[in-house]
Amino acid sequence: MATDLGDQAIEWLVMLQSGDAGARDRAAFADWCAQSLDHARAATEARSLFAAVGQTEAAQQWRENPDIRHEIGSFQSPAPGTATPRRQLTLQPAQRRVSGPRPGRLVIAGAMVCALMLAVFGGVEATGPIARWTSDYSTAIGQQRVVTLADGSVAHMNTASAFSVDFSGPRREIRLAAGEVIFDVAKDADHPFVVSANGGAARAVGTVYGVRLDGNAANVTVREGIVEVTSGDSEPVRITVGQQVRYDGNGGLKKITDADLAAYGSWERGKLIFNQRTLSDVMEELQRYQPGKIVVARDALRGLKVTGVFETADLDAIFASIEQTTSARVTRLPLLTVIY
Repeated sequence: MATDLGDQAIEWLVMLQSGDAGARDRAAFADWCAQSLDHARAATEARSLFAAVGQTEAAQQWRENPDIRHEIGSFQSPAPGTATPRRQLTLQPAQRRVSGPRPGRLVIAGAMVCALMLAVFGGVEATGPIARWTSDYSTAIGQQRVVTLADGSVAHMNTASAFSVDFSGPRREIRLAAGEVIFDVAKDADHPFVVSANGGAARAVGTVYGVRLDGNAANVTVREGIVEVTSGDSEPVRITVGQQVRYDGNGGLKKITDADLAAYGSWERGKLIFNQRTLSDVMEELQRYQPGKIVVARDALRGLKVTGVFETADLDAIFASIEQTTSARVTRLPLLTVIY
């Protein structure tokens, strides 16, 4: 879809779905589509994208629960022309700039912005209302919280997280429903501390470790002491300081790996630290801290290596740095960010 035709198709569809369009406007759009095969193709692609975005989980949440609207009420896009402070962002020299023409269909990024505003205005993703309403403790998107539990253990909750507590039995049971929590566990040899998530469990007596849910998988990382991790029928594994292990919802334990403790849990200090992480990974992490969706639309950009330190309270800075140090463009709205 040619850039100018794509933009025109987007503008037409936004106008037609705004509620202000009349029969004359619709007839004019039909005439525009009939001008050439390229015009018709541009309109078809834009329509398809609008329909696809309207079927997202966030859109469904918005339709089913308008009360969610308040959760993003304070989120604002940077005003046009507003300067954003530069932050540390380094790209690998060989990949520093991605040049050459952008594929025409990536102009659809603009349509994605418009479509999401129309179909999911006010929608949210991440923790989800069900996890929050059914858990003992929760945080909203972008919020951190420190909770002292009845046994003296301290739970450091990251963005969009939720968990429940049951200390009534022989074990201190934690059920992680969403997000990421680092537990500073009070010592009690008679009552093991067990965090269950996605069909697996991480057991300790007195230590510091974190559990994070990523889709249908969970990651366990140890800062202090020893933690035993079980999942399904797999043999339990023990991990110690500076180690982590991942397991999936099917009961499979992955290989034990070294954790980057310098970066791990940096959100507790209000920072996000990335060391040679791909741009795709970085955007996945940032998405946890803001409502809506972040899309890296160009394959050539996804693999760029990023090293930097950013404030969780100023995530706009990383998007500004991307535009300043690469050929990428960033389109931002409260519910969608497209890098293309």
